[in-house]
Amino acid sequence: MASEDLNVLYNEARSFAEYMLLTHGEFIPFGVQMGIDGKVAQVAGDLGTERPKSAAMVEFLQASFAKSANAGTIRAAGVCLDMYVVPPGQQQKTDAICTRLAHVSGEALEVFVPYSRDDHGAFQLGQSFAAAAGDFRLVEP
Repeated sequence: MASEDLNVLYNEARSFAEYMLLTHGEFIPFGVQMGIDGKVAQVAGDLGTERPKSAAMVEFLQASFAKSANAGTIRAAGVCLDMYVVPPGQQQKTDAICTRLAHVSGEALEVFVPYSRDDHGAFQLGQSFAAAAGDFRLVEP
């Protein structure tokens, strides 16, 4: 069940991130959460500045989701951000959509979608890949 919840959140996050890249060329970190009832919502943070630092926004969203999970109001959450990553089998960093996902069951992972722009400025999405979760957990291990 946890993986199913995380797949739903991943699809929601990836879809919105792709939309933002295609229409605006960038996005600030945002979140997605699944309530206890299974309803999905997108979440944005307000740090009081128009262009908050990405790291501060990610930290804010992750902390907020952990509090909500501890309060029993959500069962899964994800934070989506733009970052550089070295895809498997490659040696150079590239831009990527990163979605950090966590479930109250303890399951957690990061999914990356590398992307680039072609000579005409159009976005080209690469093959997605997953990795063990970084520091984002809804519950203490």
